[in-house]
Amino acid sequence: MIKFFRLGFLFGFLFWSFSILWIYDAINFYGAGTFLSSLLTFLLIAYLSCYFGLFGMVVHFFKDHKYRLFLIPSAFFLLEWVKSWMISGFPWLNLGIIFESLWGLLPIVGVSGTSFVMLLIICAILEKNIYVKTVVPILFTGLLLFGPGHYQKISEENSDLTVTVVQPANLGLDGLIELTNKADSNIVVWPEASAWYTGNAFSTDKRIIGGFFRREESKTFTAVIDASNGEGYNKHNLVPFGEFQPFGDLLIGINSFFNIPNSRISRGAFVQDKLNWSGLVCWELVFNNTFIERAKGTEFIIHVSNDSWYGSSMPAQHLKHARARSVESNKWVVRSTTDGLSQIISPQNEQSSKLLNRKEYGSITHTIKTNTDDTIYLKIGDWPILIFSLLACLMGYIFRGNNEN
Repeated sequence: MIKFFRLGFLFGFLFWSFSILWIYDAINFYGAGTFLSSLLTFLLIAYLSCYFGLFGMVVHFFKDHKYRLFLIPSAFFLLEWVKSWMISGFPWLNLGIIFESLWGLLPIVGVSGTSFVMLLIICAILEKNIYVKTVVPILFTGLLLFGPGHYQKISEENSDLTVTVVQPANLGLDGLIELTNKADSNIVVWPEASAWYTGNAFSTDKRIIGGFFRREESKTFTAVIDASNGEGYNKHNLVPFGEFQPFGDLLIGINSFFNIPNSRISRGAFVQDKLNWSGLVCWELVFNNTFIERAKGTEFIIHVSNDSWYGSSMPAQHLKHARARSVESNKWVVRSTTDGLSQIISPQNEQSSKLLNRKEYGSITHTIKTNTDDTIYLKIGDWPILIFSLLACLMGYIFRGNNEN
């Protein structure tokens, strides 16, 4: 079994090393230095690679099982699920999000469910039964390639809304206000952590929805707020060390060493008052439960972020997650970042706005369609596949000896 853990771990280490080297830039941004930044990046990559190692062991454990066609995808789904909440969670770059051409089932099973289907196809191809290895791959590959995620539409009867996304680059609040005053739209969206919310109008008569810090009694939140009335969402999924200490005061000295300014941010509640729009801050976007809770029943989604300290590769991955969420929900995603990549995203990608690239100062104005109708995925989430996977792996383990070929 250890041999198969090592093989899986090695594959995972190569995958994550290629995918998330931007973690180094994020850590080093605070001045940790080359050695410590490299060490912490290595430890995170090694931790994530353990999930691939465990999957290698599962494949070996179930390889002769009569129902391995379902057991192996179920195990992979559960490992991705555990990865999404263990410690503070890292639901980044799940298998189902990597290939946009395979997003046909996103409105039904979401990104995690797409991971399950992809593994099901691979396992079916490796089966001995000729019907299984032909019919199952053809059927499910067809659904991934030509499913509703590629052609769903919002009714023309739904309301139009003109929105502007502003990207201030390094010009800060002055740049935001300048771009806002030039906007000709119903709503202007500012990026994450644009300013402190104090109830003022920020020297403009426009309706602003954006990322702000705000104080409530003794607590400080980072939030996405409608500046015209103070309504919004406090960030629930905080960034470890950058916004909170995952081990309490045990590692409080790390803050001083890293020069981290916002490590005492308070966590917003998981369930918050519903608005007609959905607000998500930074990597809240990639947490399935948070996304479903916020997006369900709303007209459109606002995503604000500051990706400036994550290097060059991470913003493109973040944008891909935003595009996937638009397809999953069949709702427009209005994404504003400090210095790229910003875009107003349609469930049909060809209808999306132009892209504001890295370090680019400017704005985008685009007309979107509101949509309160929820997709199947927003209604049921990951629960059906999660329950199936848990029961399948449990029964597969209990009856392993009686079901081998």
